[in-house]
This record gives sequence, C-alpha cells and structure tokens, in this order.
Amino acid sequence: MSPAIPHAGAGDLSGQVRELLRPHLQVRRFAKGSLLWREGETTGMLVALLAGRVKIYRLLPTGRSVTVFVFGPGDVFGFMPFIDGGPYPAYAQAMEAVEAEVMGRATLLQTLRAEPDLAPRLLALMGQRLRDAFDRIQSLSTHGARARVASALLALVADSSPAPAGPVIVKLPVTSHEFADALGLAPETLSRALTGLAEERLLERAGSGRYRLLDLPALESAAQAPTV
Repeated sequence: MSPAIPHAGAGDLSGQVRELLRPHLQVRRFAKGSLLWREGETTGMLVALLAGRVKIYRLLPTGRSVTVFVFGPGDVFGFMPFIDGGPYPAYAQAMEAVEAEVMGRATLLQTLRAEPDLAPRLLALMGQRLRDAFDRIQSLSTHGARARVASALLALVADSSPAPAGPVIVKLPVTSHEFADALGLAPETLSRALTGLAEERLLERAGSGRYRLLDLPALESAAQAPTV
C-alpha cells in the first residue's frame, strides 16, 4: 500500500490469516452504504473480503469525514478491538454491495487458542498497517500536493490493467472528494494538481474518476519531489 492512497492490503499476510481462519468463517453480505461498525463500538467482527470494497473513515469534530483506508477483495481487517480490548477507532462502511467471510470476537479468541500460528500473523498484519500509517504521515508532512497526487496515482497502477496498447489507465477507488481527504488536500487543491500533471503531459483524463498515465518515469520523479 502506498502511504498516499486510501487503499490497504498486505496480501501475503492476509492470505495466511484467512487460511488459518477459513474453517471458522461465515459468509455475510452487506448492502451498499451499510455500516459494518461505528467508531467507539467494542463489538464487531473480523472481516475477510470476498467481493466489494469497504472504506474505513473517521468523523472530525466539524462533521467532515476523512477516509483512512479502503479495503478490497482479499483484505482481512476489523480484528484490532478483539486483540487490544479497545473500541473501534473508525467507522467501516460498504462502498458497494459486499460479500465477506466474518467471525465474531468469541470465535476469534477460541481460534487464537487453538491455532498457535494465528497470533503472530495477526500481529504482523497489525504491524504492517502501523508502518503504512507512519509512511503516510511522513508523506503528508514532507511532500506537496503534486507529489502526493503523483504517488497516489502510481499506487493504483498495481491494481489496474494496462490498456491493450499504450498507457496505463487507473481508476480512483473512492470519490474525488474522499481521495482528496485521504491525501490531506482540499478538493480544489487536488483538482489543481491533476490539472498541472495533465498540462505537463504526465496524464490525461479518461472519464469519470479515470486517468490515463502517459509517462510513468516522469510521474515517479514527480512523486519524489519534496515540499517547497
């Protein structure tokens, strides 16, 4: 996961955790817009996504929401309160129709006792998310809008398929407003950064929330530019 993009996934670790939990998971479906849990709740579920996306977001005192992560198929999440005993630090909401394998706290605790290999992998997964958070903080504090946007777009390349011939096309995983929030930018600042990158011929718009990346090496250079 790039620290600049609201998408999370530690593929190998998530896969290992899912395999250990598979006999104990139950399939559930969530409608678009439904909440899996609210910030402050202590009950909830471990979630292993099969289809659809879930965004993790926090509400600021102003009422504005800030997207922290976006989880997609293959991701495992939601287990932190089960381990540290604290409440959920954010909301979890289905961005579209979601199908997932889930388990409750009691089942997870029983499985942790029965599967000695599970706890180290869950802790490693938590550690990876913590490292991602620190990387994101560093990116937000040391890089300007142009670099943050370039880095975020590059992070989407791994999840996208190149066009049959020509440049790579990426699609924003969230709305442009949420994308800006996740990068620590105002929506108009995001728009100006995208316009600037387009004027430099590093990208071009390819539809709603879609961008054609025209020069990946130049975009990589733009992503490394510090705040000036």
